[in-house]
Amino acid sequence: MIVKARAVRLSILISTIIIGLIIVIQAFWLGKVYQYEEKEFDRKVIGAIKGLYDDIKLVEDPSKYLNEIVTKPEPHIYLAAVERWEPVDTISYYIHHELEDLGIFTDCRLTLYDDHRGVFFAKDIYSAASNNSSLKALPEKALKISYDSIILYFPHRERYILSNMIFWIVTSLILLAVLVWLGLSLFYLNRQKSMNELQRDFVNNFSHEFKTPLSVISLAAESLKKNSTVEKKDKILQYADMVGNQSQYLQGQIDRLLRYSFSEKTELQLIRENVNMHGLVQEAANNLQPLIEQKKAEIKFELIAENPVISGDKNYLLIVLINLIENALKFSKEPKVTISTSNKNHYLEINVKDNGVGIEKKYIRDIFKKFFRVPKGDIHSSKGFGIGLSFVKKIIDSHHGTIAVESVPGIGSNFIITLNPSQS
Repeated sequence: MIVKARAVRLSILISTIIIGLIIVIQAFWLGKVYQYEEKEFDRKVIGAIKGLYDDIKLVEDPSKYLNEIVTKPEPHIYLAAVERWEPVDTISYYIHHELEDLGIFTDCRLTLYDDHRGVFFAKDIYSAASNNSSLKALPEKALKISYDSIILYFPHRERYILSNMIFWIVTSLILLAVLVWLGLSLFYLNRQKSMNELQRDFVNNFSHEFKTPLSVISLAAESLKKNSTVEKKDKILQYADMVGNQSQYLQGQIDRLLRYSFSEKTELQLIRENVNMHGLVQEAANNLQPLIEQKKAEIKFELIAENPVISGDKNYLLIVLINLIENALKFSKEPKVTISTSNKNHYLEINVKDNGVGIEKKYIRDIFKKFFRVPKGDIHSSKGFGIGLSFVKKIIDSHHGTIAVESVPGIGSNFIITLNPSQS
């Protein structure tokens, strides 16, 4: 079953949205788990303080006023009111015991505050680690206390809560990694799908481009075998010309394919020399003379550049000119092609302008891509493999030049090449 590219893209879009929603839900769920762990931590600390009040009588009625006598000025600080002091060692022993009973194994600073004297005293540390020198000091100046109180300070409260969530965090990260991998896989599959379609179109174009000349050669060969044809010298010459022309056409297309295939695997190896582009323009036009005569084309030269010499590879630059002039001839009913040169801003500019069918604006940006051919309804209505202009651009890029196109549908196109002239 062949899956259309639009269906694949739609599936990827829907999958991406679903993956995004899963990630958002996962993040929201982790936030809720963190809030739950915060409340659970608060519940345990308050439970430890209540246990302390049950162990030693620091207030008259701790159960009745527990919510009032235990306050939380900051997320990591708990204040427990004291109405009657007990020995410091007793308070320290019982609070440590209650914290351990409730499973709170994180660093804690115990500080007592005497409101009558306005001082903090009897500081103690309960550390979950062997080295407690890194514990943060109690922010005493930031606290506003107006009564005797026990202060429990948990400097690593957030870290402790996150450590209790380690299972959920790890599983969430694994899920996230799986979703990212799935997303990348979908992207890769879509890219492969596009490449497969591109290759399929290329094979279709390849088959179509070779079918016509092979049919002509086959018909000419069959005709030459007939006795009636052998007796007519003019017919033999006509069929021989047909075979020769079509063979040259096929050889040219094969050469282009092989050259392009080679250039895809390796960088272009330029054999640089001083090239007079005016002479090269004339040479390209001479090579296309049979097509110019066949199309009854009008070729106009406006070669006015004062410095037409550049340092480049003559053979590759000839391919560029032949390709552009050939396209100008092929895509015009009554071709009128103007080839001009000029020097602008110390650069050599070459224009190949035609009166052909033109190119719609939405396709301008794609015409230099591999295998791209401007759609004309029927997939095979445009001749060629869609590799000519991409190869042209590669040659120009190798010469550190630029190529651009200006086109109006129904009016024609103008290909503009800019090259750096030779300084010699």
